[in-house]
Amino acid sequence: MKLSNDSKELIVFLSIIAVVISIFSFVLFGITGVRVFIGIIFMSLPFYLLLDNFKLTLGEKFVFSIILGITILPSLAFLLGFVISFRLAIWAVFIVLIIAAVVLRKYKKKDI
Repeated sequence: MKLSNDSKELIVFLSIIAVVISIFSFVLFGITGVRVFIGIIFMSLPFYLLLDNFKLTLGEKFVFSIILGITILPSLAFLLGFVISFRLAIWAVFIVLIIAAVVLRKYKKKDI
């Protein structure tokens, strides 16, 4: 897969922003702040992949994935945590959402 110059610039820009936010979080809150930032990134990842299947702009996907990641993933993990351990519930919900994104992407490719 070839990346265009715009895509390469976007990747570099987002990487620089992530490093700056990580440093800022570390200075203010220590290692806990960096862990929270990384957690928010990982919580929003499955929803970004899910929203990537729809015709949304980059900004819309980014904002909606963060909002959905902060609200839905912890809620589902909390509900599943009553049945199994909470750490296992977090991983299970994360993996199920990633699988759902991959399946939806393959299903959408067949339609086109």
